[in-house]
Amino acid sequence: GTKSEVKPQYKLLDKALSVVDYNEPVFFYENIHIEAQFENRMQRLRFLQGLQLSVTVDIIKYCPGGGITTTCCLFKVPDSRSDSEKQTSAVSNMLKVQSQFPEYHTRFMKRQFKQRLENVASIQPALLDMIYKDLTLDATTVSHPDTQQRLRMIFMGEVGLLADLRKLNPGRPSGTFDLFFAKLGELVEEFTAADDRRHNEAHMSQILSLKDLIQQAKDRCPENTDIPSSSLVRLQFTPRNPYANTAMRFTSKLPVQYKIQRRQLRVSHPDEHFTNAQFKYLRSLAVRMGKTCSLFCCDDKAKVPIGEPDVALSTGVRGKMTITPSTSTLVAADHDMHHKGCLTPSVYFRCTVPESVDKSFYKGHVTTIINDSVLQSSNPMRHAASVIKLVKGIEDKPTVILKFTDGGTDHRNNLEHVKCASICMFKELDLDMYIAARCAPGHSWTNPAERVMSILNVGLQNCALSRTKGSEETEAQLKKCGSMDAIRKATAIKPELKEEWEMSVAPVRKVIEERFRRLSLKDEPIQVIDPLGEEEIDILKGNLNHLFPSMDTNKLVKSATSKVESYMQWQENHCRQRHYCFQIKKCSNPDCCSPPTQTWNWLPDPVLDEGGEKYKSFDALYGLDTTEHDRPTLQKVKEPTKTGKRNKATKQPVTSPANPVGIVLQDPELINGDASVYTAQNARFTAKCSECSKHRLIYSKLKLDLRYRVQIELLLLEYDYTCGSAVTPPGHGLHGKIFTRLNIDCASPMETAYYSSIHYSSEIARADCCYYCGDVGATVDQDLKLKFKTVYPLCLDCKTKGFNFCCLRPFGKRK
Repeated sequence: GTKSEVKPQYKLLDKALSVVDYNEPVFFYENIHIEAQFENRMQRLRFLQGLQLSVTVDIIKYCPGGGITTTCCLFKVPDSRSDSEKQTSAVSNMLKVQSQFPEYHTRFMKRQFKQRLENVASIQPALLDMIYKDLTLDATTVSHPDTQQRLRMIFMGEVGLLADLRKLNPGRPSGTFDLFFAKLGELVEEFTAADDRRHNEAHMSQILSLKDLIQQAKDRCPENTDIPSSSLVRLQFTPRNPYANTAMRFTSKLPVQYKIQRRQLRVSHPDEHFTNAQFKYLRSLAVRMGKTCSLFCCDDKAKVPIGEPDVALSTGVRGKMTITPSTSTLVAADHDMHHKGCLTPSVYFRCTVPESVDKSFYKGHVTTIINDSVLQSSNPMRHAASVIKLVKGIEDKPTVILKFTDGGTDHRNNLEHVKCASICMFKELDLDMYIAARCAPGHSWTNPAERVMSILNVGLQNCALSRTKGSEETEAQLKKCGSMDAIRKATAIKPELKEEWEMSVAPVRKVIEERFRRLSLKDEPIQVIDPLGEEEIDILKGNLNHLFPSMDTNKLVKSATSKVESYMQWQENHCRQRHYCFQIKKCSNPDCCSPPTQTWNWLPDPVLDEGGEKYKSFDALYGLDTTEHDRPTLQKVKEPTKTGKRNKATKQPVTSPANPVGIVLQDPELINGDASVYTAQNARFTAKCSECSKHRLIYSKLKLDLRYRVQIELLLLEYDYTCGSAVTPPGHGLHGKIFTRLNIDCASPMETAYYSSIHYSSEIARADCCYYCGDVGATVDQDLKLKFKTVYPLCLDCKTKGFNFCCLRPFGKRK
């Protein structure tokens, strides 16, 4: 208890407790905390029972028994504590001082230790007793205390009989290698990248050896920087098995381990080096602009399926174990089950731009929006409105927006509806400049937003979701809908069904939002905002009506927008269009655009150096008028000039004035040694390339019935097909039964078998598809039809680019 006046016998103890912090242990010693030692144990007992101090304390007593004096430990505690806090602090304090209480060992334990030590060397019994007490902290009374005292004086150097050489080694000064390890940490951070599977994965080890790692970090350090030894650097690694005894030697200061490469299937693209250089230019421009710009990395996470009422459906994220009560079992319906609804989390990562392009860009603010895939489908206008909402919430509003995304249809900046959404964002925020860049197909792992996906998987780990049950009438109507598209059509007819569906999905959305808010990226909490309504998107579309009154905002496709003269003229004055980049900048006309706060140059296109292997630096190209002539896939787009016949001896094309624009078909690629599958008779289906939008044929020697056709349609909905890739993943039921050409890419023209397949099935191909770009509405020159048996269609855009009609098989004999 506490009293205003402390009795004299308690003043020394009260003074010792007053100067310590709360919950700090103070062991009671007679020679320190009282003026005169106790004459017997009864005095000690009465002293502790009548304890009177000026502070509130907790007392922990330890009595080993056998007539040994009880050890007392006192803790100063706050006056105002609840009952639960008293119990918690008592247990915590007891665990804190448990290791400091003296130990009392039995004679059998001492004898067993001495017998084992005698097998190594012959040591005197008194010396064995001293060694045992020093190693085990045994507090039992020794047989010869005087002898033990003399030995302790000799070996501990208290009288100078033995010198303590440890004082000659002051140890390593603190902070000696801090600069080196800071540079080494930056180097390791650059090697870390998120792969398209939403995990930290690397395709190639950037570190050849431990010596090479130290040398790379050393090259980044200033001169005369202290460099540690290789063994010291090795001890900073993360152990492979944290539960092994050897893990105690490592500090885990560096997230580095020795690993063996795992074999996995990956997709390559000719433009990957080009787009990586372009992304580095974009980051360099962000560093140059500083606080006047904001760099956004955007992407949509994989859809989160929602089960029907009373049927909780797994999210599919179940790779690791999670903390669960031991009496519970985690069960859920498998995510492969048929489901009618799902949620799509959209991720917007606003990067904190560092001082140098070589430093990490994986820091910043992450915002997610949980959209209902049925009524809030992902589209460019929705993404643009979301970015506008985030930019308006920034305290220092940026005048330049830089955006980096993957190649999805809602982010691909060479599509008209994506460009229109960018124009709306540019006008709504009154920006000085807007730049949207994207990665190469199949390389979404280069997008920094992909790193956030693995963090969001923690919130979805071992989670099962189901929507709430609506009214009987609503459930009866939803039961008739077998897909999300059917639900959309039903809600369009009956608005009350739309409200019921939103109320049914709302609790599931709140669950995911609450779990995402508990996550963070490098100690920066992830923010979650509500989805945007259709009214906000319609307001954003109003910018198009204001700029281009004759444009139909419900039909934002190239065939329609190319006929709007004001739209084409506005793009010519404000935009720079590239295959992987779209830029908008204010013009000098005051009637059109307000004066910019600062004038910036266009983002340059990657240009190869003299050696033709590497792209030039950003500083060497900024401010120059560049083109994308060094883009690999652009270099493959050449007008065919070969004739339709080859010399039998030389196998070279034969030129002829009668066929000045003919070509030779590409030789079919052999698959499993059989080239006969690539014929018009075997064309069964078409797959649309997600990059160039050309239709590629799917061949099969088997006639596909309705069951196979449904499997192909589901396959194309689940995976994005690109030119030159296999249409079926390994292990799929159709693998080895259907084929696509692998020796083509997006720059290749349409397959000639595409037009020939019209005679076998009019449902597969269209006769008005342009031979070069695949757009519909192409025509055939009737004059050339009188000279050649085969003339492929040509659209107006390709004709203006300089392409000629592709003709084969001229009439008459060659001279």
